[in-house]
Amino acid sequence: MKKKGMELTIRKVLNASVVLCVDNSENEFIVLGKGIGYGKKSGTKINYDDVNQIFVPVVSPEIRDIENTLIDIPPKIVEITRRIVQKAQKEIKVNLNRSLTISLMDHINFCINRYREGIIFKNKLYWDVQSYYPVEFKVGKWAVALINKEECIELPREEAASIAFHIINSETSDEYKDSMTVTKLVNSLMSIINLSSKGKLDPESIGYQRMLTHIKFFAQRILRGKQLNDNDELMYNHIINMYPEATKIAIKILEFLEKQYRIKITNEELMYLVIHIHRNMS
Repeated sequence: MKKKGMELTIRKVLNASVVLCVDNSENEFIVLGKGIGYGKKSGTKINYDDVNQIFVPVVSPEIRDIENTLIDIPPKIVEITRRIVQKAQKEIKVNLNRSLTISLMDHINFCINRYREGIIFKNKLYWDVQSYYPVEFKVGKWAVALINKEECIELPREEAASIAFHIINSETSDEYKDSMTVTKLVNSLMSIINLSSKGKLDPESIGYQRMLTHIKFFAQRILRGKQLNDNDELMYNHIINMYPEATKIAIKILEFLEKQYRIKITNEELMYLVIHIHRNMS
């Protein structure tokens, strides 16, 4: 958070675009700005207008972790990340946690390095993210295009989902101070599914992991009051009639949520639950 009139003094230059500063009360700040550290030394005062972002870690150990993360990141990656976060804040209508810039910067630097080493990982949740989080996914696609242009590389399209994940996590981190609420709900829903399936599920399978991820996103959506709701009755009726066994389990989840949380889930959310459960039972 930036404050007009704040006087900052550089304590350490991490790279040309990132510096560690202190204010008059010796509070430590991580400051980002294009070229802000170039040619600077410890003790130099910073002009407020040159600052793009200021991070105020809660405790000193966090400063050390951030230092270690940023010290080897090229200034160009810092600037690319700043533009992506700026784009995300413009497109997404919720507050984003301040840690997004740091985590995303680290991820982008890592994925570029592994690309140049010929190591490319596929994000198996590409279609889930695209379907359930279209706005974040759109930003992810924009980010990949920007990275490819600036770095003259060709990251796989799945990288858009990975970047979207970081944005999604920054939303939930800021909105849910008590992550135990989400964790408790996910555990309850997975218990219902596992017990009702009578041992037919394989926790080690990719399908199971996809289902678990869907349940996590589902729990976040319903607690946030942002359920999927397309009202496609034809598709809904087709799915529940085609997969009766999975539908019975999904209805147990519906009843649990109504009883314990007083939340009614939409037909579309129920339909996706049925699909994911069925995939793991067939």
